[in-house]
Amino acid sequence: MYQERLGQIPADHYWREDVLAAEIEYVFKPSWLCVGFVHDLQNDKDFITAQIGPHSIVVQNFGGELKAFRNVCSHRFSRIQCGKGNRVLQCPYHGWTYDGAGKPIGIPLNNQSFGFDEADKARLALEAYELEVVGHFVFVRVKPGGPSLPAFLGSFYDDLKHVSEVCPDHFEQESYDWAANWKLGMDNAAEGYHVPLVHADSFGLILSIDLKISTDGDHSRYVGNLKERSLKWWGQVAKSIKLEPSDRYPQYGNFLIFPNIVVTFSAGAFLTFQTFEPTGPQTLRIHSTSWLAKNNGRAARGMVIDSLKSFSEQVRNEDRDICAVAQLGTRDAPPHRPPVLGELEGRIAHFQRAYAKRMKGVI
Repeated sequence: MYQERLGQIPADHYWREDVLAAEIEYVFKPSWLCVGFVHDLQNDKDFITAQIGPHSIVVQNFGGELKAFRNVCSHRFSRIQCGKGNRVLQCPYHGWTYDGAGKPIGIPLNNQSFGFDEADKARLALEAYELEVVGHFVFVRVKPGGPSLPAFLGSFYDDLKHVSEVCPDHFEQESYDWAANWKLGMDNAAEGYHVPLVHADSFGLILSIDLKISTDGDHSRYVGNLKERSLKWWGQVAKSIKLEPSDRYPQYGNFLIFPNIVVTFSAGAFLTFQTFEPTGPQTLRIHSTSWLAKNNGRAARGMVIDSLKSFSEQVRNEDRDICAVAQLGTRDAPPHRPPVLGELEGRIAHFQRAYAKRMKGVI
């Protein structure tokens, strides 16, 4: 029984530099990763950037068509775009300008300095990446080949499409840095076992931990019931702002999309989408974005959103602090010691099996 309860990720995989480098190559690059949102890319020349390990990528709107490229100029390796905004795909260093095929169509003083013809420019095109969109979400895959986004996501493709349709009211987009390995963040999000202790005065007051787990490919979900006080609060909210909730996950749903996405959907009306970006072996950055279901936008909406933000911040800070404590423990544990996982941690076991499959024979 003891052996059956052991996880797949040993303690030293939560802090080793070489492990993180291997994860970027074998876990992140072959996966479809959410790098941003449609609402940031609606206009011609809108762009966003994202980080995949040490690699920066840019997604740009070219006359209504989204394209993704390695975000480095072919000339002398400057970053082309920074952050997000609206401008042509032009290097800020020497002004090389790229088109929707990634080809440098504008090279200042080309005739005097380089003499490049069209064939030369084609050879200097930016490295392009696969891109697909579902609902609010823009996905990119760095390493070519493999399943399409619908095949990769399985039933979660329809879930993301559904929650996007139900929750169009975007109200928050923030990033947070934690002193923990990205996998600790995912492990923590995958289970409700810690809720009664860590979230005794927050999440524990509104969510029952009798959660039903299901899996689809490398991804997993659990659904559960909100406690009476939470159901009453949402009932009052629905009346005050004429909320239009979904009945697909009427109380609480939580999705783990491998390798680094966590989606929560509460009362069929409150959607939070998070990505867990590794910024180092012992650090991560969480990008968190929230939407509310269709409503009439009355003055009470502001109070509802303020309440949701305050509650989410409390839960997030509690998770941040306990994950930092756990991260410290990984350095003290025997290096090859895996975690012990009980029935309530079944989604961690599923996540770790998916991880081990990608990393087999690598480290």
